[in-house]
Amino acid sequence: MQPQTELTAMRKTRFIALFRRLKQTLRSWKQRIDDYSQRCLQSGFIPFTYGPAQLIGRILARAQVFIQLGKLRVKGGKNLSLPGLYVFCPNHSSMADAPILYAILNRWESVRYMTAYEEMRGIGGLKAIFMGAMGCFAVDRSQGRTVIEPAIEVLLKGQCLTIFPEGRISETGELQPFKKGAAIIAGSALAKLPSTQKVGIVPICINYHKRDNATARKSYLKMGLKWRAGVTVTVGQPIYLNEREGQTPEQVMEEVRDFISRSQKSQNEPCKCGSS
Repeated sequence: MQPQTELTAMRKTRFIALFRRLKQTLRSWKQRIDDYSQRCLQSGFIPFTYGPAQLIGRILARAQVFIQLGKLRVKGGKNLSLPGLYVFCPNHSSMADAPILYAILNRWESVRYMTAYEEMRGIGGLKAIFMGAMGCFAVDRSQGRTVIEPAIEVLLKGQCLTIFPEGRISETGELQPFKKGAAIIAGSALAKLPSTQKVGIVPICINYHKRDNATARKSYLKMGLKWRAGVTVTVGQPIYLNEREGQTPEQVMEEVRDFISRSQKSQNEPCKCGSS
């Protein structure tokens, strides 16, 4: 019986050693995940993208838009897939703006999305990692300058950007003042690129056929189906900075804002605004 007892003891010792190694490995991976998720939340850090995550994100975005908003119409969609480097600048009046953009950008695999870091927090850091893999990168709006250089590098590496120039959601849908950051980023990248390379800013007007202002900044769950009456997205022609020499960033962004303002006013569908 003694050999049998020794064999049992050896197996138990091996099992304990294996369990300890597994536990140590899991701790190591958890620490790596925690560290990377924290980096993804740092303003200006550009995470790695992952093709399958981008594909899943696009499928989910299209499904969400259809379920929560209804029919999606895109006018001037050809301006979303022109060759070259662009900063896409939409108005920002709902939490649903982000999935709309992810759903319509055909060049989704080569676009980075500047995202408020608050929106990337949650699920034990996994939300930040997944959104980063989809192409998002965090910005702390109280430290906006921390993203300027990283955003310029994104353009220099051949990728496009999506930036909400208003900075925050307008609950009423009325346009807020546009910040000049998008024009500064585009202009700075242009100055470092060959003279043959064009860099443009593409104005995008998102117009909801029905609004519920009280839930404009709320979660998608609280928005429910209160916005479901369709949405029209109007994409303007690129404003090439190569052709705007002498204009200040403020003047360029005012041109972007003017296009969106005119597009809002020219929409045929009435906007039914819910009470706040």
